[in-house]
Amino acid sequence: MRTPPITDEIVVLGGNCAGINLVHHLLRQIIPKLSEISSSAGVSYHVTLVTPNTYFLFKVAAPGALINASLIPSSKIFKSIPEAFQQYGPGESRVSFLRGKAVGLDPAAREVAVEIVGGGSQKLKFDSLFICTGTTSASALWTLHDDHETVLIAGGGPVGVETAGEIVVQYPEIKITLVAGGDVLDKLKPGAGVKAKKFLDDAGVEVLTNVRVMGSTASELVAKIELSDSSSKTVDLFIDARGMSKINSEFLPKNWLDESGRVTAKDAYFRVKGDGKDNVSGIYVLGDIVSGSTNTALELDAMVPVAASSFAVDIAAELGETTVSSGGSLSWIPGFGSNALAQKEFKPMQDTVVISFGPSGGVGLAMGFSMPSFLVKKAKAERFLVELVEPTMSGAKQGKA
Repeated sequence: MRTPPITDEIVVLGGNCAGINLVHHLLRQIIPKLSEISSSAGVSYHVTLVTPNTYFLFKVAAPGALINASLIPSSKIFKSIPEAFQQYGPGESRVSFLRGKAVGLDPAAREVAVEIVGGGSQKLKFDSLFICTGTTSASALWTLHDDHETVLIAGGGPVGVETAGEIVVQYPEIKITLVAGGDVLDKLKPGAGVKAKKFLDDAGVEVLTNVRVMGSTASELVAKIELSDSSSKTVDLFIDARGMSKINSEFLPKNWLDESGRVTAKDAYFRVKGDGKDNVSGIYVLGDIVSGSTNTALELDAMVPVAASSFAVDIAAELGETTVSSGGSLSWIPGFGSNALAQKEFKPMQDTVVISFGPSGGVGLAMGFSMPSFLVKKAKAERFLVELVEPTMSGAKQGKA
């Protein structure tokens, strides 16, 4: 049992989709319920979000926005993170924003070492910790200019295919080469890759499969790309769409990580496993940094309420409250669980993905079944799901406050 009066300091590391959705979920669904049962015990709750970025980028729409800014203005996909949490009260009474990067963790002292953007450092005490630092993309933001005549895209996954599709539709005069280390969309069911490759072939995109980019050198005007088949290509623009280049876990104890550098969870509820020696109680992980993650938005949507509910039942247990399981298949959706203090189950939608080829359609799978192109168009191709940005940033996606 806890000794009152205390404030449970909840630290969330990472300000991309996982961290932002989690903070809203905690403040809207979990903390109000915990406050009801803990006020008499003298316990209150405070959240600190630690992230080096002050703006959120909706990466799903990035290919469309970078290729056609008139279709998707940057103001639609870049949103202020601090402004998103001003709704939760004056000052920092319930939630604080710290612009910095986690560079160390002491589980025994319950402290995170933070390197502050602009200089300085700070040690941040926590009672509960959520690790949402994710991964860093292989390619920085790029800009396509009207005078570009040749483009090489590395990566045959959804981002590479979507980028090629957007460019060939908007700039049909540009010569595009897509280099895939395996086959196109080889992590999906074969039919999706076949359909995507046919679209690219018909549109005039050169598709090189089972070929890898080995290196690149860039001058002011061109980039020379060395390929694994001993050939090379010189292009005006090189776009690296091979996914993440770094897992942001270097500040964590090495024995918390799997062989790829991701954090190992001890259960299906995203509690950190640790090494059996460190004090990992009250430490959770979610997003791309979770061992075994498929790095999809749908998976993340299912992770957030599950990890948040793990925190809720752990705190409730310390307060002597009884919690129950909420194992329905829709329990991760706000309002579908039995109550906010139930342990929700992780049941993401399997084999579901939508990949657009320009604004007119694309390929998709829903629970493993192929989606017709017109449904892909309605679901994503027309607007790249930018309609999801506002509910994500406002917190409406996580239910009513």
